[in-house]
Formats: sequence, structure tokens, C-alpha cells
Amino acid sequence: MYARVAFPTALPDALSYRVPEALETLAVPGARVRVRLRGQVRVGIVVEIVEDPGVAAEKVLPLEEVLDPEPLVPAHVLELVRFAADYYAAPIGSVVRSAVPGALFRVPPPLVQVGPRAREVAEEAGPAERRLLERLLEARRITVARLRTEGWGQKELAEMLPALESRHALRVVERGAGRPPGATVSAVVLAELPPEERARRVGNAPAQARVVAWLAELGRPILEGELLAACGCSPGVVTGLVRKGVLQRFRQVRHRDVRRWELAPPPPPTELTEHQTRALDSLVSALGRNEFRAFLLEGVTGSGKTEVYLRLVAAAVARGLQGIVLVPEIALTPALAGQLGRKFGERVAVLHSSMAEGERVAAWESARRGEVDVVAGPRSALWAPLPRLGVIVVDEEQDASYKQEEEPRYHARDLALTLGQRCRIPVVLASATASLEVLSLAAHGRVEVLDLPERVAGGRLPEVEVVDLRVEPPESGEHGQRFLSTRLRELLEQTIARGEQAILLVNRRGWAPVLLCRECGHEATCRDCSIPLTVHRRQGALMCHYCGFRREIPEACPRCGGEVLHHVGAGTEKIASRVRELLPDTAVDILDRDTARSPAQLLATLERFSAGESRVLVGTQMVSKGHHFTAVTLTGVVNADNLLGFPDFRGAERTFHMLTQVAGRAGRGERPGTVVIQTYHPDHYALRAALTHDVKGFAEEELRYRKAFRYPPATRLALVRFEAASESAAVAAAQAAARAIEPVPAGMRVVGPAPAPLARLRGKWRVQMLLLAPTRPPLREALTVISALSVPRAVHRVIDVDPQSTV
Repeated sequence: MYARVAFPTALPDALSYRVPEALETLAVPGARVRVRLRGQVRVGIVVEIVEDPGVAAEKVLPLEEVLDPEPLVPAHVLELVRFAADYYAAPIGSVVRSAVPGALFRVPPPLVQVGPRAREVAEEAGPAERRLLERLLEARRITVARLRTEGWGQKELAEMLPALESRHALRVVERGAGRPPGATVSAVVLAELPPEERARRVGNAPAQARVVAWLAELGRPILEGELLAACGCSPGVVTGLVRKGVLQRFRQVRHRDVRRWELAPPPPPTELTEHQTRALDSLVSALGRNEFRAFLLEGVTGSGKTEVYLRLVAAAVARGLQGIVLVPEIALTPALAGQLGRKFGERVAVLHSSMAEGERVAAWESARRGEVDVVAGPRSALWAPLPRLGVIVVDEEQDASYKQEEEPRYHARDLALTLGQRCRIPVVLASATASLEVLSLAAHGRVEVLDLPERVAGGRLPEVEVVDLRVEPPESGEHGQRFLSTRLRELLEQTIARGEQAILLVNRRGWAPVLLCRECGHEATCRDCSIPLTVHRRQGALMCHYCGFRREIPEACPRCGGEVLHHVGAGTEKIASRVRELLPDTAVDILDRDTARSPAQLLATLERFSAGESRVLVGTQMVSKGHHFTAVTLTGVVNADNLLGFPDFRGAERTFHMLTQVAGRAGRGERPGTVVIQTYHPDHYALRAALTHDVKGFAEEELRYRKAFRYPPATRLALVRFEAASESAAVAAAQAAARAIEPVPAGMRVVGPAPAPLARLRGKWRVQMLLLAPTRPPLREALTVISALSVPRAVHRVIDVDPQSTV
């Protein structure tokens, strides 16, 4: 009997370990085990029990310990892990790393303790051994890691420790994986003894007698710290009672309050509209039927989709089930957490990557123990180990953020549908601008569409105006560009004068995207990436948003020495500055990754704007979706062309989604809203469709383009990229992969190999090819061949199945 064990590393596959007879009932899929990997103690997850190890049996090492009395990872999550690794051609360990908090795999360093013959051996030992034993006698116990930091080498310790342990001079204790530091706490309980025996063991010790009397009256276990505070005694008193057998000491999981960073929710509606009621009835009827059904809850912005799915989750909870609600970005979790908290109180957990390690483990554990009814968050929340999962909601399903851009490159929306199939539960995809992939599924009858065609409470969609920047007079010193058109400036002044609020979308961070020398045309670029450095005036630095490289803003051109350096273009900082110049008495906030680096910063910005303390919110796409601010009556898109010019076949779709979503932030209260879209391409079909909120018309036009060029959803797509510090090495690896799949499987088309649009990133040259096929099998066949190829150590291979970006 063998266990296949996955580790949270990039190992290409799970490894086989022999299961000792004593552990056969404990070594089950989902349990953590302690094993040896390359001579080191490691912790992994059992993903499968097999009869054939796949290698010679004499080479298979045994499991050393099973760390969990029951599976840590539920069966449905483990099944999803295996599916994701297979479908996305990803190492299973990388998927495990996404699904389970890393702290649960961490092994504390071995502990070296004094042995009974330490002093005796030290007297006759050599200089090196004597020095080690003297240090150990001084410390009584010390970690191997601490010894390494104090100067002992790894090889030296590897020789001395076993030798000294065999002579009983010391003992090396391997500690099992557990929770992060501070995750457990010491507690005590009275041992079950007759009162007379208890009194005899306590004897003439007043402090101990006081502790025993207090615990007897309490009648239950208590944390040791609470006991010390209540009885006013020292830890030695408790330790003495433990040694006498009067008390039993144990460790339990520390209760940790995990702050959810909630934004105060708007008041809930007293009743639903007719369309909401019909949609909710259809969704509720799918609960608890042991049947997978997929729904598209499609409705215009402000149509009440959130209230429908919140009531659906409440109906699931009322039936004893649990739910997962996904949002595309961490920025949307405070609003969602506030709404869920209003309905479910403390039985809500939020999971995302920006949480402190201890908080994430605590939330994950509370979900595993069934202590919460709902788990919310971005894509990582999909892996929540809920034991009674009954419904999954994917809000803003069209958002590209659901696709992870590092390994494993999974799409949370697609995995949510897979999880729903495996668990036989309903999955709800909510959107005002459904993705072409989901619309295609709906057209083939694989997704049921529930339509919410109008805003709640009789609200109207905002009026949309397009400003042609080609005819706008340029701003002084901005190279012919205009950032705030005359019309947008007028509407901003009018909006603030009425006591209302405005949101401005700028799809770039910083002050300006380019620093340009006027005399020689030199452009400041990243040393490691083939892109310009962004000017950040607040930080006084030029920064690369891809690799993090930064340097001070130069006073003169590094090429020609010219002193006239222009900040070309505009980011959030420059636009906010222009608004402050226009409205000097108005509070203006910025919401982007620079100003919302922590949940606290994000929540503070949103709370100020929600309370009306700031009147204009300038931000990147973080402001474009999911927010509900009733006082916002104006939204402006500073330049709608940024995404249209992106070298990616999804550029038009992303532009349409972004414009429609940001337009939906206006007029969500009783007052009508206005949207201003500034562009140099006013006749583009994506902009024209956004002008009239025409989702169907845009989809028809875009699908014609996709079918003509055979792009998804008309075909299946995989991207294979090779990255290396040497351009020639990347090219050679890509060409070798292209040759390996010749002749190309029937029906498949290969584009490339060719340099990626971003040819160099983080110091690596990038060469890629696109594989397109009408069905999945030809792609799978080609990817299997490519995955099996050995590549030079200096080359990194990336396989991205169903990529959201080809840049």
C-alpha cells in the first residue's frame, strides 16, 4: 500500500511513499503526513492511495507520521485540486499551495536537547564536540537553525549530532507541522481524582490549594493564562500541580478574532421587484436537490443582482447548507463582507491573499470545522474547505482577475462550475456584462439565463455622453493631449455644487506613464523589462509596475544631459491633481494599488467616500465595479482607448466591460446619473455599444470577429511561453517545442513561435506560441508532448490553458 504525497512546491508530480502497517487506517487522502524528501523532513498532503508506487519498491521511503486524525482537506476540495492540476497542466504541488495555507506545511526546525551523559561526554570529547555540548548545557535546548546562525556548519552538525546522540549526550527532536506560532495556547483541567487523593497530593501548599479550589468551583477547563490571572499565582504553581498529577495540561487552538474589514452596507430593500422574485424562486428551487445547475444572473447595473444572490445564500443556510461567494478583487471584499455580516453575523469568513498568515489560517480552520455559513473573497476563497457546501456564487463573472497569472494558472469561475458539477450543487454566475464564454455556454443550453432588465426602485440607467478628444483644445505642456475635457470639467463643477459625488476612471497608476527627454527623445525604460518606467511624483521615483524596479527621477537626461524632461500622459496622481486645481475646496481621494496596499488603507478610502468626506474618487479599474454609492451622479472615463490599443484579442471586450461597469456606478440613488467617456476613437463598436448599454449588440459584433480569426470562445486556446535571460535560449526552446508537436494534430492551428508582445520582463526574454483547436483533445495531446520535453535549467516554461491575456 502506497500513498501519493503532494508537497506545496513546484515538483511536477506527487511522490510515492510506503504506508507502514500501523498507519494504514490513518493515511487517507486529505491527511497531512511527515516524510523525508532529499534527506529533509517535509510535510505533504496525501492525494491518493495506490497499490503500485510507479518505481522499484525498494527505493520507496516510508511515511514517518500521519499528522491529522482525520483528513485536513475535504474530499471535494482534494478532487478539485487533482482536476485543476490535470486541466491546467500545472504541478499538483502548486495547486495544493493555492488551496491550503502554507503555515500548515511548515515544519519547525529540529530541537536539540541535553542528554543524560552530556557533561560526562563533554569531558572526553574533542574541541568541536566539547564546544557544542558546552553551548547546549548553557541553553538546555536549542534549535538546529539557531546553531547554524551561531556558526556551526550544516555538514559539521550532520556529523556531530548523530554521533553525540548515540552516546546519549544529547537528543535531536523532530517536531511535526502544526499551526503558525501562537495558533495554539496552553490550557489546564483538573485530573479525575477523588477529593481525598487530590488533597493528599496537594499537601501543605497554600497557593496550589487555592488554584485547585478555584478550578473545582469553576468545573471546566480554562486557559492557563486566565487561571494565572484569576488566582494571582506564578506558572511554577501550575507546573507543580501538573507534576503531582492533580492538573492535566493540554494545548488547544487559540480563538482568534479575524477582522473582516467591512464597509457599512446600504439598507436592504423591503421587497423585491417582480424580476428579482422570479429569479430568486428559480434559484432557490435548485437548492438541496443533489443536482448541478448553472445559472447566469444577468442584469443591468443597479438591478439588484447582489440582493438576489444574498437571499439565495440565506435560503441555503436555512436548509443547513453553506455557501461560497466570489468577487474578482480584494477591493470588493469590504462591501461584500458588510452585506454578508448584516445577514449572517459572525458566521462569515473572508479569505484572500492579503490577510496576515495567522488570520488566514484561523479563517480557513473555522471554515473546515463548519463554524461559518459563508466564505467570501476573491479566487482563493474557492478552495474553502466547507463540509456542507450547497451553493456557489461568482459575482462579476466576466472579470479577468478570476484568472490567476502565476502558477497554477487556473480560472476561478471555470473551477467553480467544475466544483458545482462534482458536488451536485447550483452555481450562479452574476454579471451586467457577461463574458463571451458564458454567453456561448448559455447559447448551447449549458447555462440557464435569469434576466433582471431594469434598475430597482424605478431607477434609470445613466445618460452616457462621448467626448471626442480629437477636437478638444490641448492642455498647456501636455504634448497636444487633453485629460479633462471642457464638458467633463463643467459636469464636475455642477456635480460638486449640488452636493453630489463623482468617480473618475484612469486606467494607469502614478503621475505619468512616460518620462521623455524633449531634446533627444530618450525614454526612461526599465532595466529588466521592455516597458517605460512610470513617474510617481508622490514617491519621487520612476517605477516599473511589472518587476518593481525603481530609481529616483533624474534632473537631466542620462543620454544627452538635457534638462527638459516631460512627464507624458496621465495616471491617477496627475488627474487627482488636476481635479484639485479645478475644485480647490473639494476633498479628492485616489484608489489604486499604491493607495490601497493593505485592507486597512482600502477600507479607510472607501469609508471616507461612502460617508461623503471625500467628494471625488479617482482610481484605476478598482473603482469600476461592485461599489454602491448612492450620492455618485457622475462618472468619467478619462481615456477609454488604453485597453483598445492593447495587443490582445480580448481588448475590445475588456473595454466594453470596463466602460459599462464604471458607467453603472452613477445614478444608483434617487438622483439621475451621467457618464462621460473621453476617447480618440468615438466610432469604435465597443464604445458605441457602451453608449447604449447594448450587451447583446456588442456580443454579436465581437463574436463575428472571434469566429473569423478563430479565437475563443469559437476555439480552445493554450499559450506556451519560454522565458530565459538569454534571448537565443528562449528562442531555441520554443522552436524545439514547435518541432516536437509536428505534425500538428488534426484541426489545431499553431501561431508562432514569436516574441511575446512584452518581449522582456523581469530580466527574462519571452518567446511564445499559441495553440488553437476547435476541441480540447488536440490541445491536450500537444501539451502532453510539450510538458514531457526537457528544457535547459536556464529556461522557464509556462503553459497557460485558456489564457485571459496573450501579452
